[in-house]
Amino acid sequence: MTNSVRRPEFPYLDGLRGASAMLVVAYHAFLFTGHTGDAAEAMPLWELVIGMGYIGVAVFIVLSGYVLMLPVTMTPDLTFRGGMGRFFKRRARRILPPYYAALLFGLLLIFLVPVMSQPADTAWDSKLPVTIGGLVSHLLLVQDFSPEWIFQINGPLWSVAVEWQIYFVMALALLPLWRRIPAPAIVSVLLVVTVASDFLNIGAFIHPWFVALFACGMWAAQLTFSVRAPKRLGLLVLATAAVSVALMLGTKVVGLPTTAIAETTAGITVALALVWLGRREVAGRPAAISRFFRARPMMFLGLISYSVYLFHSPILALGNLLLLPLGLPTVVQYLVMTFACIPVAVFVSWLMFLLVERHFLNTRQKHATTELAEQRPATHTEDAAAPSETSDTRA
Repeated sequence: MTNSVRRPEFPYLDGLRGASAMLVVAYHAFLFTGHTGDAAEAMPLWELVIGMGYIGVAVFIVLSGYVLMLPVTMTPDLTFRGGMGRFFKRRARRILPPYYAALLFGLLLIFLVPVMSQPADTAWDSKLPVTIGGLVSHLLLVQDFSPEWIFQINGPLWSVAVEWQIYFVMALALLPLWRRIPAPAIVSVLLVVTVASDFLNIGAFIHPWFVALFACGMWAAQLTFSVRAPKRLGLLVLATAAVSVALMLGTKVVGLPTTAIAETTAGITVALALVWLGRREVAGRPAAISRFFRARPMMFLGLISYSVYLFHSPILALGNLLLLPLGLPTVVQYLVMTFACIPVAVFVSWLMFLLVERHFLNTRQKHATTELAEQRPATHTEDAAAPSETSDTRA
């Protein structure tokens, strides 16, 4: 395919990215409310619903596989445009500066704000104390290698480390396999092997099924432009979504391991949805829901979603710790966390976006910035062989 071929951008991915970030933030606001377990005890039914918010991370992983594979599918031999070195250089430039800024932000809060450095029987306790091993592992993005390091300093950073490692898996293992083995076989084996780790309790804390979900996103990118694709995709998406919710609730009620099942089924649902949305977009028949995700507020959230993801956790934790001495009822404290602390966290994240992240935007995000500044919706197409390989779900 040549550069003269018109290829649409998928602006609804911006809104989906923003929605996923806010899903994680809403879940963490609940998790940080009061002392450990207070919110779940006070609001058990709501906990079943809001407790599913952690699947937002799985959505990010699927989206990463999807957008990074899109340009690869346009090459005849499934290679990175510009080579592997260029791929890693762009990934490092996009991911690492905001990551290290968030790491420094968390360290400064811990060492400069007394209430942040003392365990208080809250969800923030898992971030303390800061050890040499924890600090060094975060600097090297290997904190997920140990359960003692993984949540230190700033909890959400562990998944950035996992995604950074998956980039190497994609380049050095997945793509070479993709050229020789049918994608369905690769994805199926990865799903079975990695989900089994949760039931066998073998390295489950590092979420090895994220590799399988990333591969699901890669396959979804191929299916978006494939001549053949699953029939009745819309109904299939609805069916898998219903099964996903049922499994998440059912396994939780009966006490089975839920993380791998919940994140995997949700990830598969998102991958199918991306195929459905993308094929409709390419055919010139965009789905109604894509209009919601490309609305200006969703585009804005998508633009700053990486900063929101990186910076929200310490801010929510600080809000909860400052509220504890007031002795508020748990439900009231949760409402304050949701309707006061979350907006503050998003605002601070936006400031950090302006200070750090905006200097490292990729092509699509530069377009989104222009579209927001000009106050027009992102519905255009542009001449390109494919979406830029610098596009990223979380970045």
